[in-house]
Amino acid sequence: MESIAVVLVAFLLGSIPTAYLMGRALKGIDVRDAGSGNSGALNAGRQLGKGVGVLVLALDAGKGVLALVIGQALQVPTLTLYVAAVLAVAGHNYSPFLRFRGGKGAATVLGISALMLWQITAIAVLAGAFLLVVTRRPVWTMAGVFVLLNILTIATAQSAGLIALCLVLSFMVAAVHFSRQRADLLPALKSGDWRRIMNTD
Repeated sequence: MESIAVVLVAFLLGSIPTAYLMGRALKGIDVRDAGSGNSGALNAGRQLGKGVGVLVLALDAGKGVLALVIGQALQVPTLTLYVAAVLAVAGHNYSPFLRFRGGKGAATVLGISALMLWQITAIAVLAGAFLLVVTRRPVWTMAGVFVLLNILTIATAQSAGLIALCLVLSFMVAAVHFSRQRADLLPALKSGDWRRIMNTD
């Protein structure tokens, strides 16, 4: 029963539409109506200000952390924690409170990664910060962070379960990004226009 409760709570926590709620509370707008159309930190930052974007990032990361902390407190099996992590990200990406539309899950994944593998996550985030300063491209930055996370998880000989979880969560973020930007990405992929590919967000 504890395992069932943990995975359900994880999905519900992930489903809390932080960026949407901030938009409604601060400016009375739906952040999905402009920009990338996502209910995530990047789009919130562009419409509501960088400070709000950082706050949304922290809160979305916190959803993933809290979901796992609850599971750890109840001492559920490791597999249950992994399922809870996946469902927390799925809840964020497909929130039932927003008719199954949400963000891309990057912040929630980083929260989960920070709790499970904080040293690796810290290295990846610092590298991402450098990449953002150099490129000023959020998509390049997030792609670099997630690639490095997976490389370091494998290179440091983490458990097969953690390696698989990292790959699955990274794929979820990439899949949502592609599915929501396919109108721009497909022509760019066909023409090999990598600049356009990495500029879509």
